[in-house]
Amino acid sequence: MRFVVIGPGALGCLFAASLSADHKHEVWIVDHNQQRAAILARDGISLHNETIVKKCPVRATSNANEIDAVHCILLCVKSHQVQAALATNRAFLHTAPLTIAFQNGIGHLQTLATELPLGKWGVGVTAQGANLIGPGRVRHGGKGHTTLGFLTPPQPDILNNLQHIATALTEANIETTTDEQINQKIWQKLLINVGINALTASLDCTNGDLLHSPSSCQRMRLAILEGAAVAAALGIPINHEPVSLTMKVCRETATNISSMLQDVRNKRRTEIDAINGAIVHEGHRLGIPTPENKALVQKIKGLENSYLVDSA
Repeated sequence: MRFVVIGPGALGCLFAASLSADHKHEVWIVDHNQQRAAILARDGISLHNETIVKKCPVRATSNANEIDAVHCILLCVKSHQVQAALATNRAFLHTAPLTIAFQNGIGHLQTLATELPLGKWGVGVTAQGANLIGPGRVRHGGKGHTTLGFLTPPQPDILNNLQHIATALTEANIETTTDEQINQKIWQKLLINVGINALTASLDCTNGDLLHSPSSCQRMRLAILEGAAVAAALGIPINHEPVSLTMKVCRETATNISSMLQDVRNKRRTEIDAINGAIVHEGHRLGIPTPENKALVQKIKGLENSYLVDSA
């Protein structure tokens, strides 16, 4: 199969390397940075997994229109980069049979619905852990399940296509299934991110370190319960105990550096608006108080302003 990965970040590089390893599939990476795309095209991706480093060949370009017909596009840019990625690659995205969007939070979903034809895009939710340690060099931080689905039921042939993509990912060591109730999976991950990402970024600590402080555990609990109240008001069933699940994730990923903390340490814009900010936005619209999430948003915005203003 021929895959295109838009976005050469940690997750994009992990997917690209896994799919292209041992020449299983042809994989293209689309990178807005022409110089970095040339490096990826020349050197491929180095996948670091425990003590093993595997070189995985990929093709790369800064112009998606150079690529012939593909089976699937994996959109792996950050949530705040979705609009720009769709605009830059609009013609290519409209001709592709299927695009699967892998972003944290929920802020990007309306953008996708507005910009892409119905039935031509789906959503991916993954618990795979990955850290980018350099251009085209990715460390697999831990395995986790990946789920694919559609917010609106498509035609049967498109569902079959999605299942083929799930099978290809599973065979590439990315365990993947499809789910007709993908919105529940989106919110399950959102509540986990609500509890972990902003706190680790504001405290500059690993996921597991959050459990060592009664104060951070309480703040985590409050942020998650505010998010769960918003989900309930929206009629989204949460078929688990979200606080216990988030603490379980903290234990299982104790040494992981959250994506938001990675962004702060690298002085990049974070996804705070799509995660805790989305809870605040929906809470305000529904009349549900979200003081803990507001405090976390303010803290991360303050950190962003301290380095984004300096670099402007």
